[in-house]
Amino acid sequence: MIRSAPAPFTGGLLLLLSLGLFSGCDGSGGGSPPPENAEPTSRSTPKNQLTQTAFADCAAFKDFYAGQLTKEYLTGYAYGGGCFGCAPEAVDGGNGEDDGGADAGADAPALSPENNGGRTVTETNTQEAGVDEADLVEADPTTADLYFLRRDANEVVIIDSSDPSAPAIRSRISLDSERRARGMYLDVPNRRLVVLLEAPFFYLEAPAVSAGIAATDVAAGNAFGPAPFAQGTELQFYDVTTPDAPVRVQRFISDGQLVGSRRIQDRLHVVTQYGFPAPSALREDVEFRRLIEQDYPQARAAMDDAAMARLASQIEARIRSAVADTPIAELLPEEQSGSAPPTTLACNAIQRPGVDTRLGMMMITSIDTDGSAQATLGTINNAWQLYGSAQNLYLLQSSGGWWFDEAQRQQTAIYRYAVGEGSALPGGVALADGWVDTSFQLSEFEGALRVAATEGRFVDGVAPFRQLNHLMVFDVASMEEIAAIRDFVSEKPQETIRAARFFGPRGFVVTFEFTDPLFAFDLSDPSAPLLAGAVEIPGFATYINALGDDFLLTIGRAGGEGGLGVGNRYQLRIFDVSDLAQPTPLAEEVPPLPADAYAYSLAEYEPLAFQFLPAAGQNAAGLLSIPAQISARTQQDALSGFVAYRIDAAQGAEAIREYARIDHKDAPSDGGDRCPPQRDALPPDGCQDFAPVIYNEPLRSVIAREEDGRTLLFTFSSAKLEVTDASGAAAVPLASLRYEE
Repeated sequence: MIRSAPAPFTGGLLLLLSLGLFSGCDGSGGGSPPPENAEPTSRSTPKNQLTQTAFADCAAFKDFYAGQLTKEYLTGYAYGGGCFGCAPEAVDGGNGEDDGGADAGADAPALSPENNGGRTVTETNTQEAGVDEADLVEADPTTADLYFLRRDANEVVIIDSSDPSAPAIRSRISLDSERRARGMYLDVPNRRLVVLLEAPFFYLEAPAVSAGIAATDVAAGNAFGPAPFAQGTELQFYDVTTPDAPVRVQRFISDGQLVGSRRIQDRLHVVTQYGFPAPSALREDVEFRRLIEQDYPQARAAMDDAAMARLASQIEARIRSAVADTPIAELLPEEQSGSAPPTTLACNAIQRPGVDTRLGMMMITSIDTDGSAQATLGTINNAWQLYGSAQNLYLLQSSGGWWFDEAQRQQTAIYRYAVGEGSALPGGVALADGWVDTSFQLSEFEGALRVAATEGRFVDGVAPFRQLNHLMVFDVASMEEIAAIRDFVSEKPQETIRAARFFGPRGFVVTFEFTDPLFAFDLSDPSAPLLAGAVEIPGFATYINALGDDFLLTIGRAGGEGGLGVGNRYQLRIFDVSDLAQPTPLAEEVPPLPADAYAYSLAEYEPLAFQFLPAAGQNAAGLLSIPAQISARTQQDALSGFVAYRIDAAQGAEAIREYARIDHKDAPSDGGDRCPPQRDALPPDGCQDFAPVIYNEPLRSVIAREEDGRTLLFTFSSAKLEVTDASGAAAVPLASLRYEE
């Protein structure tokens, strides 16, 4: 399962698109809001063109492949422009550079501690109840075993924590792969552990097929792209019935690059993206390279329509001839289970849309946690966002890497795949205005799909670029829009969504430009969503967690000087949302810092690192643990570890109280690295005045409540485990365990 990689995309545009820095070929600017109800000048794609159908056979697939590859070359995308329909830069010389199922749904956080009659432990902080997500740490409440995935060492360490004052490593699982570990699942009832590994070389988005030819230099001997590497996705399945001696029972490999995954009971659904390779005949065709690198770009630059038409016909003919002569196994991905021979994905297992699109394929592989009953569905699109409910998976494809139309407006195609029967079945497509950055901007509840999105738009040929924020509701069964609240921040044309969360019939959205409005929505009637209330505060939230029915606990960035912009530290807030019409800030907490220090938490942008254990019998009080890294000028002030907080909404303004700091940094024997992990420049240009420490990266926490009432905090960094007794007024360190010992 070693394939040559296509040439990397060099323009960098896709990264910028994913960060929301601009919207298209023409750039953007600030300015005043346009007239109310102004219509966009860009075009929307009819939804019926997004509907997917399966290829009848491999001949139909090849015909589609050849047609779409031709369009890549004839629209300018292949010549380094980075967007469909953009005119290529002038070429000097010859080298082109370049089911309708519904969630159970509840107005409560998805995170619920797991209890087996003795120890109560926090589970993976998932978005939806009953839908597990791959993580770096797993806790087994039935054995007091903790599983930690060491990505740097490509191994799983199984730790016995039954005696918290003396944790011990039971066993190690060496993953023995050229691929690198990304996450794992623990299926406790079935005593199975599944580890997901990905290629060491990572594409933000699979390169265009055409880039594998147009960006290479035959004369330099690089017509076939970079050297081969172990690409694709690997799943390793282990029987952990005996934690002292785990046994690998199966191994599955796919050519697709890992995008995301979800586990529902004992069934995994793994989403990967496959970048189609260019036909080898085209890579070796010198005349074809001359056409695409010299003749056609020059005709485009000269706006010679007759020459362009003649050359386009020649390009298409050569592409279709090469594709027809290429064995189907050279074009499609392979999969392999155990020692069985690799198999090529069947052409009729692949879905395609009716709209022209850049060549790329998503694959949904459904497989049991013991590695059996594998089934894969392919779909031609370039999605890089995944949301999962208990009944459906949703793949989101933004128009940023979408259709060959320079006037295409910012929209997102949301493809639903029913997984209630164990394998992915196509369930329709919704078309949402705007782009969606995170899975938390979607939520399925009682047959309705709620979506929050930001749309960048040039309203007309004169008015400046602005941002519009929408909340849309779709019927899950039909994927048709039921209702929407569009442009709900119309008075602030540059606000963008920074956080969103839906809890049952309520929704909360945070936008930001200079300050942070929190918007509260009443979604109890899907056909009539209501913006019930809003409150504006400095800074912005990036993650929202529920504290029972009446309160929200958020993490994000504190405001800058005068409350505007972004400051130098993370910030926790509690909001009282018992009355949606009047969401009220209740409490806030920031780490105390010198003016020249900086505090960051991984939990700001990685919700799996946010861990909260409610107090017994309560929802709005408990213990919170988050990773924290504080860079400072003295070793005493610097921190690379965790900060624990006592949370109690009943305490009003004192509802958030810092309880303990668990430091994982080490003093070096050789002077160490004088730079903190987050740094703008390397020595000698940067970091010269910071304390010399080794910053072991803080990653995850597990909070446990013992049968005797004690609360234990297990914190995992890249180098060690620290165990803390968090039962009393002051935290008590109990033990430290290095993984290398």
